[in-house]
Amino acid sequence: MKKKTIPLIVLLLALSCLTVVAQPSGGPFSPKKFAKHLESFIAREACLTPTETTAFFPIFHELHEKQRGINWQINELKRRKLPAGASDKDYYNLIKEINKLKVESAELEEVYYKKMCKAIPARKVHNAIKAEDKFHRHMLQKFSHRPEKPRRK
Repeated sequence: MKKKTIPLIVLLLALSCLTVVAQPSGGPFSPKKFAKHLESFIAREACLTPTETTAFFPIFHELHEKQRGINWQINELKRRKLPAGASDKDYYNLIKEINKLKVESAELEEVYYKKMCKAIPARKVHNAIKAEDKFHRHMLQKFSHRPEKPRRK
């Protein structure tokens, strides 16, 4: 009788552990955890060595931190409500200010991509940029709870 119950108990324990592990992790969003997942995904997809990873990610994060500030300013300008009697010139100036910040962001990107290309091969920088886009697409699909559609080739 004991010979039959031990494997049965082991099987039940394994199945219960499997269901606990399969539960989606709830809880609040963690920016640090997100950044770690992003880094590991990019490193894997772009085939970065540990040395390249150490050289690439500080520059990558610095660029994104600066762009986050610019994007915040752009969003503030987009939310700005002009007075009821505002002229077209006032709106035009607002649009010019937003556009100026977008150009600043693009110029910043150019400077940082050059830094990245000095740190690691340009091919890997390109692969890292593609990997970042892919990661964000996957995360959007995950958060929207829509299954990923196969791509046509």
